[in-house]
Amino acid sequence: MPRTYKPLPGQPPEAGKALIVFNANALRAAVIRDLAQHPGGDTTGGIAKRIGVDYRQVYAHIKTLEAEGLVSAAGESGVRSGHRVQYSLDLGRLRDQGLIYMRYLAGE
Repeated sequence: MPRTYKPLPGQPPEAGKALIVFNANALRAAVIRDLAQHPGGDTTGGIAKRIGVDYRQVYAHIKTLEAEGLVSAAGESGVRSGHRVQYSLDLGRLRDQGLIYMRYLAGE
């Protein structure tokens, strides 16, 4: 059975209801939302501080999103290496995936 997370600070009630309807992971949604609000990207530690969870929880979701092509990673020099990896969201890809899901739900 999937984990259930309490609503995160700042989560509007209507967003919480939508997450329940779609059985979505509230923490993954918070990670995606945080990255969308920070287009320059950030580290797992920075994201974790803002949403109030441990960076390891954020990292687990980042890895899934990265594997699906929604998140990319780069270090301070612009390439991924060592500590201080910056993750950023591909907002266009996120929108595309959302539309695909909505079309599926609508029976198209």
